[in-house]
Order: sequence, then structure tokens, then C-alpha cells
Amino acid sequence: MSELKPPPALRQLDALAAWVLLGWLGMRLGWSVASGVLPVVVWWVVRVSAARRHGLRSDVGLVGLWLAMLSLATIASGLATPYGLALLLVAAAGWGLWSATLSACGSEQSLPLAQLAMGLMMGSLWLSSQWCLGPGWTDGQTVALHLGLMAGLPLAISLASRVTGTQLAVNPRHALVLLAMGTLLLATAGAPVGHIAGMALVVLGGALHVQPRQAAPSDALIRLAGPAMLLVIGVMAPALGPATLKSAWALVALLAAAQSLHPARPIRPRLSSPQRWSDAA
Repeated sequence: MSELKPPPALRQLDALAAWVLLGWLGMRLGWSVASGVLPVVVWWVVRVSAARRHGLRSDVGLVGLWLAMLSLATIASGLATPYGLALLLVAAAGWGLWSATLSACGSEQSLPLAQLAMGLMMGSLWLSSQWCLGPGWTDGQTVALHLGLMAGLPLAISLASRVTGTQLAVNPRHALVLLAMGTLLLATAGAPVGHIAGMALVVLGGALHVQPRQAAPSDALIRLAGPAMLLVIGVMAPALGPATLKSAWALVALLAAAQSLHPARPIRPRLSSPQRWSDAA
């Protein structure tokens, strides 16, 4: 089979769809542990782990996609209601293989810590909307805001780059500073405007860093730490409430600040080709 070469937009849309659909189904089916977070964690772990395999075959991803579609269709039909939760985990794992295939065939330029922060931001959607933005926000409004920031800000950066003819980019140190500021706001802000500003800074920290960088030994650990942190948040949140997510944001802020003091050295600047909006996440 020929190598799968997906457009960057497909990788972006695939990831956003997984965050939203798997989390929503997990919450709707009534998980007793970790609410809607558990299927997202399974998808995230499989995606990160499988994408690290350089020899990942495209047909493996297609098999995973068909498995996910079959499992989700069975859940939607109601024919296997007693096994709905197990089928959702199967769907999440299969979808993770498909997403890993897309990632392995592309180039993920965002900093691993930025990917972790954006994953926490999307993965914690289904814990409770009030923990993210405050009372009065519906699930639909919260999802629309998250998707708007995740897709809209990189698109705006790409359009501005094309209009001005200059690539809008920052070096790793500045990207990590943006990330630290954003996660610190998410950890400390008490008003919705503070949370929205924090989320915007997190997305900008990943979208504005487009320079190739040397892989650090800690990159693989950071990528796997994301789903682990999300699972801990899902397990502990019912007992500790918003403090669990805020503590996670504070930890990410601390890590980003520490990494900004010793950022990975960029390999070479890439100033000739403006970044497309879909490359950011």
C-alpha cells in the first residue's frame, strides 16, 4: 500500500473531532471513573505511543479507523448497550491508531509541552464546563469557544502571514513564555475573561513556534505525561473539584517557565514558507 500523505488540515480536524466526540460519548454513557476523560486518555496514549514508531504502516491506521467506525456505529445503534463503555474504549484505541498514522506522516512542530497543555485544555472539556469558564456556560458554548480558539487563532496567524508576506513566528524561549503565562492564568484566574485569555496564550504558544528544533530527551516523557495527567484529573476531580485542574495548570506553568530558561536550540530558521493554520496543533 502506498504511503499515506494526509493534508495538514486533516490532522488538525481529526484531533479536534477525537477530543470532542470521544469525551462527549464518555460523559453521556456515564463512566463511573474519570467521567468522559477515560476514552480520550486511551486515544491520546495510543496516538502518542504509536506515532513514535517510525515504521508505522498506513494500513494499520486504516484498520484502526474502520474498527473505530464500527464500534461507534454499534454504540449509536443501541444493539450492544450493556457493552457500550467497552466498545467506546475499543473505538478510542482504533481511532488512536488512525490519528498516529496521520501524525507519523506529517511534521508536528509544536513544542511537546504546548501539545500537552492544549491536550489538557481540550481533554478537560467534559469534566464540567464551570471548572473551565465559570457558572452559566453551556456545554455547547464551551465546546464552541475551545474549537474556535484551537482553529481560529492559527488560521488568523496564517492569514496575517500571507497578507504581510512575513512569517509570524517566535523562538522556543518566547513560545514557552507565552505557554507559562497562559497556564498560570488558567491556574489562578477567577473570572471567565482570565480563563479565555489563558487559553488563547496557550494556543498562541504552540501556533507561533514553527521553527524546527532538536529533540530533547524529555520530549517523549512530556508527551506521555499529558494523558497521565488528564487521567489523574479525571479520577481526582469529583472529590477535589476545580483544585485538581488548577493544580495541573500550575504544574505546566512551572515546567514551561523552567524550560524557557534552557530551551532546545533551533536547527535552522524557516522563514520562506508561511505556516498553514492546520500545522499549529
